[in-house]
Amino acid sequence: MTRRAKYRKIVKKRIIILFILSICVVSLIAIYARYVLDTNNNFYSKSKEFYFNSDKLDENGPVYQIENWSGVDDYTITINMNSNDNNLISTSYDISYDISYICSDNIICSLSKTTGVIYSSTNTDYFTLRITPNKTLSTGDRVYVQITAKAKSPYEKTLRGTFNLIVGQEKITYEIVDLANQQYLEVNITNTLSYYIVSQSFDSYNVNDKITRETYLSLTEDKKQKCYSAMVTLSFDPNVVLLDMTNNNYLNAENVTHTTKNSYNYINSITFKVDAITSTKVRFYKIDQTKNYTYPNNNNQSPVITLTST
Repeated sequence: MTRRAKYRKIVKKRIIILFILSICVVSLIAIYARYVLDTNNNFYSKSKEFYFNSDKLDENGPVYQIENWSGVDDYTITINMNSNDNNLISTSYDISYDISYICSDNIICSLSKTTGVIYSSTNTDYFTLRITPNKTLSTGDRVYVQITAKAKSPYEKTLRGTFNLIVGQEKITYEIVDLANQQYLEVNITNTLSYYIVSQSFDSYNVNDKITRETYLSLTEDKKQKCYSAMVTLSFDPNVVLLDMTNNNYLNAENVTHTTKNSYNYINSITFKVDAITSTKVRFYKIDQTKNYTYPNNNNQSPVITLTST
């Protein structure tokens, strides 16, 4: 190879390297510009006391996975919105926002409303999205919905969240539905088990025998009392929440435990039956009404009420 050919080859390599470096520089500048723009937008919003937040949605679009959905019953997602920066700082004006969703083709989704307003008088609002199967789903099947809340007045901000529901084995699931500055919260319990267990022998059935839901429904009331589908225990701290003692699950409880506080007995757990293929609610009153104990949540907080079942 001649000296001129070698020179041309070296020049060509240098041009290619410079071209690649220029592309990298342009890309880095674009990424930095986007970061600066987002940072400036957030700074501008905060400088105008513009706080548009949610317990489940945010600008990064978190993804939630809900396992062991029955795939038969409707599933409702409650989205709590607020205009608070913290417990002391809130937006002093109303914020209007639009709500939309995108969902998989094996479900039907419906919103409780498509527009909302976070009023300055409360700094909170909420909406729900209901998921209904539109075809027969089997164990392992997945559905998804992406929910978007977009502030449109007086400033713009978009929050998103994606929910993946997986049809799983039959079991007990629960959620805590709550709002900040609400007097009470509710624990929603869903039992997707389709059978009952014999707890006391009768007729030809022995303890721990399984019977179908159809068989259970054909039994007399006294024999039904000798069976259960799921035995659920809710445990909680009475310094944080107090049980609504008018609730049927408490009135029909199989067991109740107490703890002593200032020489008084307070309930700290209840155990009760939950029928097969049903849902039930238990209400609790909050000691600190400003708190929001929603569960599951997007900040990895432990539930204020825990559930165990047999």
